[in-house]
Amino acid sequence: MMKRHRHIFRNAGILVLMLFSFFTNNISAQFLGSSTNYSGSSGLAVNPSLMTTSFVYSDFGLNVGISAYNNFAFVKASDLYNILTGGGFSDYYKNGKRYDFDFVMNTKPKYFYETLDLKVLSTMYNFNGKNAFGLFVNNRVYASGTRIPWEILEIGVVSMEDGDYSGKNYHSENSKAGVMAWSEVGIAYSLTVKDRYYDKIDVGVTAKGLLGYAAAAVNLKEVDKYIINSDSTIIHKVDMTAAMSAPIDYSADFADGEVFDKNKIVNGWGAGVDIGVTYTHKREEKMASVVKRPCTFPKIPYVWRLGVSLLDFGAIRYNKNARVYKIYSDTDKIFDVDKLKDVKDFDSMMDTITMTFYDNTDDAFAGDGFLMGLPTALSVQFDYNIYNNFYVNASWIQPVRFFEYSVSRPPQLVVEPRFESTYFDFTLPVTLYNYHRFLVGAEMRLAFLTVGTQNIFNFLKYGDSYGLDVYVALKFNLYKGKCPNRVRRDECWNANFR
Repeated sequence: MMKRHRHIFRNAGILVLMLFSFFTNNISAQFLGSSTNYSGSSGLAVNPSLMTTSFVYSDFGLNVGISAYNNFAFVKASDLYNILTGGGFSDYYKNGKRYDFDFVMNTKPKYFYETLDLKVLSTMYNFNGKNAFGLFVNNRVYASGTRIPWEILEIGVVSMEDGDYSGKNYHSENSKAGVMAWSEVGIAYSLTVKDRYYDKIDVGVTAKGLLGYAAAAVNLKEVDKYIINSDSTIIHKVDMTAAMSAPIDYSADFADGEVFDKNKIVNGWGAGVDIGVTYTHKREEKMASVVKRPCTFPKIPYVWRLGVSLLDFGAIRYNKNARVYKIYSDTDKIFDVDKLKDVKDFDSMMDTITMTFYDNTDDAFAGDGFLMGLPTALSVQFDYNIYNNFYVNASWIQPVRFFEYSVSRPPQLVVEPRFESTYFDFTLPVTLYNYHRFLVGAEMRLAFLTVGTQNIFNFLKYGDSYGLDVYVALKFNLYKGKCPNRVRRDECWNANFR
């Protein structure tokens, strides 16, 4: 029976990995298309104050970004290329046994980040050169795990029978995992607060209303265990909390395939905010002008620009179909794996786990509602104009936690040399992903279409792939200095007014 359970769990994990690899910011993909002066409403993903610095005075469109990376399971990049061209995966062997993918075997904690952002609407309008409004509707799915115990993943893939895991003690601390699916409607405002001589300062804010569909999180503060064999484990100490809310029937039999409950789609409401400020050191003093149409707003050439922003500060309150559990024990408890044979639904599974530590299953129940934090991050952006249309951008994205339960972005350092013009951009982002792995990507915009990835080698059949990301945007811009009909400029156009 346990072999059957392991087979099911293993195949499910492989399916998830293959789905993300096949179909793929998102934090990774989310920041593509947002660093150029023609980003417009796409810049809201990085800093809401960028709307009034953009060379676009209005735009509308949609985009999708999908990303999945980890430091445990991987395949050859040539396999991803074969999948995209109608082929299949290679066979992978370790110690003479075949696997569907390769994996890293060491005692370092593991991580994973998986994101999906689908913006069905993204628009902005700068109506007087100093004030801009933006609006977007976004659907997001984020999953993250940090400091995941290495032995859990290895045992899940290799199995107890094929690995040397019995008769050993294992200790882990501060492991966190979470997943959340939600929709959001955002309204943004950007204002130029100073524009004098060579100095320009813009501030921006985005307010977001959130609609939560599902969330689950596990915080494993500490666990100390001794694995006796494949059937029994001694838990010396455990300190953990878990919470979940989803459109499922917790008492439905897994075998019936009717766990999903369509009457429980929406399970939470919340709010979020992005705030940002951008300082621009202009190339020349302000040339004021009397303009009557937004298309006559001048583009502001600059030497360098520095922005700071706090993104996704907020949370969703899940109070429908929600469960919260807290388990603490500092005395030896024996967990018998055979007890899982009788598990038929979610309720019986939780009862089986909690009865290992408590005489009454209700002792582990801690509530029927919880806050799930957004993937909050601090971002710093520096952009330098090398010469004419050539720029280089450097960005730092650092995740920040404000809530006990939350999903997380990966920390990143990104350097992006780029060429940009009104109808064509080309960028080569170099990313230090999770302060762990270097990725080299490519992004191109041709008029209204933008495509990009942070790891171009996945598509060139080079090296090993620990994940994949793709960003695609369809966006129509109205450019500053580009009017449908020629606007007559008077003799005061270049006058320097104060």
